[in-house]
Amino acid sequence: MTGTELEKIIEEYGGTLSRFCYGLCKNEHDAQDLFQDTCEKLLKSKFSAGTPAQTRSFALSVCLNAYRDRYRARKRAAEQFSGALPDEYFARIPEKTADKSEYDALYKAIGKLSYKHRAVIALCYLKDLTIKDAASVLKVPVGTVKLRLNKAKRLLREEMLKNEK
Repeated sequence: MTGTELEKIIEEYGGTLSRFCYGLCKNEHDAQDLFQDTCEKLLKSKFSAGTPAQTRSFALSVCLNAYRDRYRARKRAAEQFSGALPDEYFARIPEKTADKSEYDALYKAIGKLSYKHRAVIALCYLKDLTIKDAASVLKVPVGTVKLRLNKAKRLLREEMLKNEK
């Protein structure tokens, strides 16, 4: 991919990619890093722009794969590092408050989901993709997306009910 093609993709889908990154990371700095990784991987790819739907789907797929890579790397690092810091250290780290207080509980509940379920929620509800398009982005069958979506909704419902009490 050339720099011009990347600029065109960022111009058209930069906002969508940025929001998708934040939806996955739930952290502004990590989302910016993920967006940068995504742009780097797009630039290195041999993708040539087709239809707008294909281009958007490809860009979201690259972003999701970059997130998975980062997630796995952090998980491995956490496994090696676990137990090194006392729990009191983590209690002092402030949480980022949501911009809108009415969505705070929902965002926290989404953040507790596994990345598979969080990605499906982000694609289908935050990015308004159809189940078929989400399956294309995730490179899984449509039935798998439906299953993950139903489980994610059930888990969110349970978490929200638990928070109400």
